[in-house]
Amino acid sequence: MFGYVAGPELDGRIEWAVDDLAELLHRADMAAILRDFGHRTRQEDPVVHFYETFLAAYDPRMREARGVYYTPEPVVSYIVRSVDHLLKTEFGLADGLADTGKVKIPNPDPKAKSSTLDVHRVQILDPATGTGTFLHGVIDQIHAHLTAQGQAGMWSAYVAEHLLPRVWGFELLMAPYAVAHMKLGLQLRELGYDFGSAERLGIYLTNTLEEVHEMSGLPLFAQWIADEANAANRVKTELPILVVLGNPPYSGISANMSPQMAALVEAYKWVDGKPLGERKHWLQDDYVKFIRFGQTRIEQTGHGILAFVTNHG
Repeated sequence: MFGYVAGPELDGRIEWAVDDLAELLHRADMAAILRDFGHRTRQEDPVVHFYETFLAAYDPRMREARGVYYTPEPVVSYIVRSVDHLLKTEFGLADGLADTGKVKIPNPDPKAKSSTLDVHRVQILDPATGTGTFLHGVIDQIHAHLTAQGQAGMWSAYVAEHLLPRVWGFELLMAPYAVAHMKLGLQLRELGYDFGSAERLGIYLTNTLEEVHEMSGLPLFAQWIADEANAANRVKTELPILVVLGNPPYSGISANMSPQMAALVEAYKWVDGKPLGERKHWLQDDYVKFIRFGQTRIEQTGHGILAFVTNHG
C-alpha cells in the first residue's frame, strides 16, 4: 500500500499532491492538534474520527449499508465497566475482565493425546469490532485493574499469557479491520508490550453472520482471507465465549440473508408457541441478527453477558 501512495510505484501524475501533503504534515503541530482533540465531539480517538469522516465522504452508501458509525468513548467506557462489574458481582470473579482462570473444553482434534483443552474462562468477543473501540476499552480496563493491584510490572507476561489468547474481534470490512489492528497494536505498545514474531491480535476478517466452510489450495490472497475466516470459525464454534459486547450495525434492509441466519432469527417470531405477528421486516435488521448470534454463543457456553448498543427498536 505504501508503494502505491508514496513509494516507487507512485503515479507521477499525483506526485505534486503527495508532496503537498508531506509538506503540510511536516509543518503541522500535531501535539497542539491532539491536545484538545475531541473535547467538543467526545471523539477522542483521531484515527477512528478520521476513518468515519473519510468513509462518510468517500462511500456514504457503504457506510449506511454496513452501519459504520462511531461509538462515543463515554458509551464504550460505561458498557465495559458494567461488564467488569457484573463479572465481579454476579459471576464471582474478583478480577472481572482481568480474570486469568481456566476451564476445560472438549479437544476438537481427534488425534490429540488429551481429550480436553484448558482455555481461559473469560473469553471476550466483539462480533462487529469495526475499528476496535470496544476492545480498546477492554484492554484499558484490564490494564487499570492490574495497575491498581500493583501488578503493572507483570503486564508483558500477562498480555502474552492471559490477554491475547482470549480477546477476539470479527470485522467484515478491510479498512476498519486494518485500523483496529493498528490502533490496538499501538495501544499495547504504548502500555509497554512488544509483539513477538509469531503473535497477533485475535481480530479476524470475517462475516460474523455467515457459516464458514473450510477452504484450501486457493491463490495467495484468497487463501489468506480463507485462513482468517477459518480462524474466526474456531472462535465461533469451539471456545466458551463468556462476554459478547459491542455496537453491531443497524440495517433494516439487511444484506445478511443466509439460510442459517434466517433460521436463527425465526426463533424470535414466536412467543409462547404463538406467532408474533410481525407486520414488517424489522426482525431482519442486522442488529437483531447480532443479538441472536450473541445469544447462541452464550447459550453454548451455558452462561454469560451480552452487552450491545442497539437502535431505538
